[in-house]
Amino acid sequence: MSRTHFVVRGALLLGALGGLYGCDTGANVLSPRVVDDLFRNYVAIGNSITAGFQSDGINDSTQAQSYALLIARQMGTRFAFAALAKPGCRPPIANFQTQARVGGGTSTTCAFRTPASATYALNNVAVPGITTFDPTLNGGAPGYTQNANPLMQIILGGKTMVQKALEVQPTFATVWVGNNDVLQPAITGFPTTATPQATFQANYDKMISELTTGAPGIKGVLIGVVQVANAPILFTSQALRNPAFVAGLTQAAGLPPGGLTIDPTTCTATNTSLIGFPIIAQIAAKTLPPVIACAKTANPPVGDIFVLDAAEQVQAKGIIDAYNAYIKTKADAIGFGFYDPNVTLARVTPLDPVLSTHVPNLASATATFGNYISLDGVHPNAAAHVEIAKDLIAVINAKYSTKIPAIP
Repeated sequence: MSRTHFVVRGALLLGALGGLYGCDTGANVLSPRVVDDLFRNYVAIGNSITAGFQSDGINDSTQAQSYALLIARQMGTRFAFAALAKPGCRPPIANFQTQARVGGGTSTTCAFRTPASATYALNNVAVPGITTFDPTLNGGAPGYTQNANPLMQIILGGKTMVQKALEVQPTFATVWVGNNDVLQPAITGFPTTATPQATFQANYDKMISELTTGAPGIKGVLIGVVQVANAPILFTSQALRNPAFVAGLTQAAGLPPGGLTIDPTTCTATNTSLIGFPIIAQIAAKTLPPVIACAKTANPPVGDIFVLDAAEQVQAKGIIDAYNAYIKTKADAIGFGFYDPNVTLARVTPLDPVLSTHVPNLASATATFGNYISLDGVHPNAAAHVEIAKDLIAVINAKYSTKIPAIP
């Protein structure tokens, strides 16, 4: 990537585009090899995955690995993003075992944007952490969930996400919003606290209405919500019957050998619960006792928080299925394509021992959550972004009879 952080094929500078992008001279870049006029002005709306967040952090290197940039490159179209200087904001985890972050930074480090990326019109307006409440709101608005998120201001500059998206006068958009409406509730073991279906639909409707009203004739793809229970940040309770795995958890929790208790009355050979890996950080911080139970107990939060039991897994799946059914219906109603990321996840799962077993590899400092998930157990790594881009390109070409070339 160049310092201007544009994806350009042929690097043709067209001063005549000043009328389109105002006085933003850096944005006067258009590829002479756009594969279809439909992709003349592409915008990616989304949250952390779209932004390029990996391993609990983000910087210009992880941003350059986003599926959105990959498909823009294949489209042959302009792609500008708010590049975050290294080590990042916050720096990604570089070593799972030590929790060391890129450049020696911490979870509160923020290096802000590189000056060269201060362009008026962005093609990637995604911001990590947003829910369906946020794309049409800005700081201080009722219901706004992101006042503590500096990336909202750094990336959007006081605009709403939809307002920022419309600055590029988009002809094509990908929209991946909704994962965070259910992600944290499911990981913590309380899926029923996810955004209610009616609220989810109202939020999503408002976002899409503002986008299509502001960009008449726009086409694109709406992207579904990932089934959280398939993320390796939730490990199977059966892994707790493996002494070596428990020893690894004990070490990660900062406890002496034997210091972590696995409740034998709930963590049985027939238990099917999933355990949220963040429970280990909570135990290390002494905010939870050093006990893991695999079902609800008489001493909550033991066996409750960070435990997704069989019934709660059904609840989480039902919530996400309903979200996705609505997104698919909305896509059909406005003539957009629909991409289900769970299809990609299902395709790569058999290729990955961690994804297929739900047992993190605690012996690995750099591939703890497998070949496709970064070191936070949730966000796709570079290899997974390639697979997402491949499948998304196939959806776009099938829907619009276009010929975006395959990723080599």
